Order: sequence, then C-alpha cells, then structure tokens
Amino acid sequence: MKNQVKKAVDDITAVLVKWDGVKAVVLQHFVEKDIYDPNFSISLDVFRDGEIPGREERQAAFPEAQYFESSGTRVKDRFMLNDLPVRISFKDCSRVDAVLAALDGDNWLFMERGTYLFHRIAAGTVVWTRDDWINGVLSRLDNLPDSFWHTWIESSRRRIDHFLSDMAAAAVKEDDLYFRLSLSGFLKSSVELLFAVNRVFEPGPRAYAAYLDMLEILPAGFEANWNSLIREDTELPPERKQEVAGLLARGLFSLGLYTQ
Repeated sequence: MKNQVKKAVDDITAVLVKWDGVKAVVLQHFVEKDIYDPNFSISLDVFRDGEIPGREERQAAFPEAQYFESSGTRVKDRFMLNDLPVRISFKDCSRVDAVLAALDGDNWLFMERGTYLFHRIAAGTVVWTRDDWINGVLSRLDNLPDSFWHTWIESSRRRIDHFLSDMAAAAVKEDDLYFRLSLSGFLKSSVELLFAVNRVFEPGPRAYAAYLDMLEILPAGFEANWNSLIREDTELPPERKQEVAGLLARGLFSLGLYTQ
C-alpha cells in the first residue's frame, strides 16, 4: 500500500473510531490496486451497534472531502479525498449476527442474496475493532458446517435450472433482451455454484474472472463452454448458446459428488 493511501486510510479511520456507535472497521482489498486502476478505492466497511452521526455531520467530519454523496436507503458515503476515491459502508452488527445465527438452516437465504457479505468480512483487513465481536464473526465464517454449503449449492442449482428454461423460451420467441437477461442470470448462478463447490465466498462481479482462474474444482470442458457463452459471436445464435449452456449446466451438476 502506498504511503499516500495508507495515510488516507489512517486519517479516515481516526475519524470513524471517535463515533460511539462504531464497533469495527474493515478495509477492503481494492486498496491494494494501483491508484490509477479504475477498480481502486479506499473501501471501508464500518460495523455499528449504535447510532452514528447524520449525513451532514459525517460530511463535516471530512472537511477536505470533495464530491460527498450519501445513500439514504443503505447508509453509504462516497467522496474524493486528495484525489483518492473513498467508499464507506455502514453495516448493523445486529443484522450480521442475525444472518450468522441462521446459517445452520436455510433462513439466511431470505436475508442475503448470496455470500458476498461473508467475503467482504473474511477477505477484508480489520484496521480497528472495539472488542472481540469481529473476531467472533471471522471464527464463525471459518467453521461453517457442510450443510451451509449444501444449502447454497442446491439454491444455485435451482436458479441455474430456472434461467436455463428462460433461455430456451427466449430463443424460441426470438426475444433478444429476454435471452440476454436470462443468460446473465445463468452465468451469475453458475459462478455462485462453482464458488460454493470450492468452499469459497463469492467476491464482487469485478473479481469473478480472476477468482474462477484460481478454483481447483471445475467441470470437464468448462473453459470452452464458458468462453462460448461470454463472447459475442454471430456464429453462436441464441439456440446454440442455449445448448452450450445446457452442456455447462450438466457439468456443473455433476460436481455434486464433491460436496458429500
């Protein structure tokens, strides 16, 4: 991490930890990229168990910040600090605790859309913590039961089947938009299943390609089928792509034996 970036992280963290409601601050790996990389940002997840200042007070806490924006629905602040993009996401500890408490069954599926939250916690760097809460969360994520992964695999399989059926219908109806949306859902669900089979929490979509290259368990013929689906090729009309997706799905479903 460059000195300029480290100083910015330290300065921002020094402000955040003054707020009584803050329990832990986790820095995301985007900070390790070159500052000219479009995916670079100082991205901090701030876990809270109490009140935090309102938008105006948060903005005033960073007087040198430019282009300050805040999301009202999910408390997220975005701004530039010394030409560095900063992203701060505030997350409730109670919600994380509720999700973790539901991991032994399938109720967590109704609380989270996937395992990205777990990835951010597990892959991030804890830069400050008030107590052992975040360490307890990390320990829980390091010791998930097989039932958790089986549940997520089965959920991914159902979504793959659903999108595969939609692709077939879209191809018959010659509905290009419907087909592209269905293909997108199929690809995302396929990636989620592969991560689950490999016992890996899913990163954000910008890191899917890099993580796929590192997975140990892949179905036979995966690379050829996958590349056929993601590339634009006039020689692969929707009907043919739907057939390739079917081949890929059968390969993915055969990986169930690795989850036993």
